[in-house]
Amino acid sequence: MHTKLRSSLLWGAIHGAGAWSAYAIIEFIFSSLVFRFTRPYGGFTVWHWRLTALLLIGYLLLGLMLGAVAGVWLYIRRKDDYASAATLTLVVSLLLNVCVAQGLRDGGGVLLGIAFLFVVLLCVPSWQRPLGWLSTPWVISGLWLGVGQQLGLLQLGIPQRFGPRPGLLAAALLAAAAVAAVMIGRRVPVRVSRLSGISCAAAVLLLATCAILSSDTSANARASGSDAINTSRPNVVLIVMDTVRADHLSLYGYERDTTPNLKALARDSAVYVNAVSTSDITLTSHASLFDGMYPSWHGAYCRPSQAAYGREIAPQYPTLAELLGKHRYETLGVAANLYLRADFGLERGFDQFRIPRPVPMLSDENRHMFRRALRRALSIAFDTTQFDRLYAMGADIDAELFATLDRRARPGDPFFAFINYMDAHFPYVPPAPYGHRTRITQDDLEAQQEQISKGRSEPSGYRRNCESQYDAGIAYVDAQIGKVVDWLKSRNAYDSAMIVVVSDHGESFGDRNRVGHGNSPYQNLLHVVLSIKYPHAATRGTITTPVSLIDVAPTVLSTLNLPIPGNMQGKPLTDSAAARRKIYSETFACPVMHPLECPNGCAAKAIFEWPLKFIVTDNGKRELFDLSQDPDEHHNLQSQEQGRAAELATDLAAWSRALPAQTHDAKQIDPEKLKQLESLGYIGH
Repeated sequence: MHTKLRSSLLWGAIHGAGAWSAYAIIEFIFSSLVFRFTRPYGGFTVWHWRLTALLLIGYLLLGLMLGAVAGVWLYIRRKDDYASAATLTLVVSLLLNVCVAQGLRDGGGVLLGIAFLFVVLLCVPSWQRPLGWLSTPWVISGLWLGVGQQLGLLQLGIPQRFGPRPGLLAAALLAAAAVAAVMIGRRVPVRVSRLSGISCAAAVLLLATCAILSSDTSANARASGSDAINTSRPNVVLIVMDTVRADHLSLYGYERDTTPNLKALARDSAVYVNAVSTSDITLTSHASLFDGMYPSWHGAYCRPSQAAYGREIAPQYPTLAELLGKHRYETLGVAANLYLRADFGLERGFDQFRIPRPVPMLSDENRHMFRRALRRALSIAFDTTQFDRLYAMGADIDAELFATLDRRARPGDPFFAFINYMDAHFPYVPPAPYGHRTRITQDDLEAQQEQISKGRSEPSGYRRNCESQYDAGIAYVDAQIGKVVDWLKSRNAYDSAMIVVVSDHGESFGDRNRVGHGNSPYQNLLHVVLSIKYPHAATRGTITTPVSLIDVAPTVLSTLNLPIPGNMQGKPLTDSAAARRKIYSETFACPVMHPLECPNGCAAKAIFEWPLKFIVTDNGKRELFDLSQDPDEHHNLQSQEQGRAAELATDLAAWSRALPAQTHDAKQIDPEKLKQLESLGYIGH
């Protein structure tokens, strides 16, 4: 190879690595550090550092390759402005990325205009010296990403919450930074070769930091220790497997062995195989779980015109945590689901309630960043599924739980521990080795789901991929439950403990053109998990009696010999009266993806008189199913069994007439939290 060509390749690669290293570091600052220090709930995790390291390596390699290409281009043109050419590869890449990812929408036009101005600046050498540092990759990256971040926050509506000043201040700071780059650069010219070396060194230093911080030892250290727990009354552990449908558990006969730990726990438990949720979405079903009431009584449900995203649980009704707290239980909660925030009142009565929220790799305000495109390229060779994770892993939940339990304020009192795991939830990103490597991103899944909800044919491989990852998420949650059981055993607290494992609702993967949840009264969303290990395994075996989530709270209180409030509509499952009753479920028009038959969402009510289930939807549809013969509800018996359908319709109408009017105010949710709910699939597109 010609010596001059080799030199051009080498210098081009060096400056390319320097330019892209500068961008990578500035991007990390905006996407991770700024997010962390402006969100009090955010925290760095092991997987965040691992993925950041992967991105840094990707940017270094990309810079080397594009820089080498720029070097060849300069060799052909017989020029040697390697720094400008390398930086130009960065700016052109950013410009193309915005064209593909955003176009002119959501501020994309502003970013395209800025990128175009930088392209012109880099292509006209005579302009660079008067403009000082403005043509360096550090300043270009900082200004471009700063403007993009501000535009993203404007889309979230965050600056508006505090008036115009934060937005004006951010704009003023960016303008001041640009002027400073020009003025200082005129006085102190930058040596481009040294700058590239500094950029590469800084990237390597950040990479080494990520390697150190990605050491996976903290969780095990937190769970260490084996001091015995000595209390005269049973401890209570309530575990929610968020979004887990019963028919995907091997405990319930599913062909994949998704729940080996639950099967082991079942040897000491009562397993209720016909448990029914009160509703099809987290907020509403958790409220019923906590106060033992149907949704129309506790009020925590979606109501489009007044409370599209849900009401706060009615304040006049006590929650299980409040009731146990009054009887000297120390109440502790650790959850992954955003809906369990204080906005909806579900944390009432807990002495400590934590929702560890990770700093995400891909948040809504960073759609302009190049990391989204690089992630797709990296997925060819690496597992990048965790880039889409927006909630804490089960291992993080366990670590927080164990730390909270080990530092209880009243170790002599019994505790009530509530745990919520979300690893089976959309966008289905179970960690290795449970999940498989896939190049399908959350954006891809959302596009496929929208196609299904509009009545089009199901995309090839959609259901297979989703169910595989979903099952892996269930298996991962099962493993974390196993660690909780082991923790109790290591402290001699297992035998006397009451351990309730339940799910809040299920998930749909395209059945009846429905995806996700919050949009259906059918069994794939309403048939849930319920397994109870009573103290000293007092009740064991398989229970076929239909039961409801409203039965959990009174069952806990009854088992502990505590009074049950009169407002609770559920029955203790140890009471024979629980078997002689009808059960009800309600679904509401929440802002999620809906099928064409309910484009704006339909509300529905269902009555269960085992094995029959009768559904009335507010669009006039009526359905009768025999769940013993047709568990997937494919055969509507309304016309064949008109007599039974009429009887159940009469009973359901009588129950509906007794529904109370809800008078408490709707909860106002800030725009950022709405965006977070949307990213988890709770808000339709």
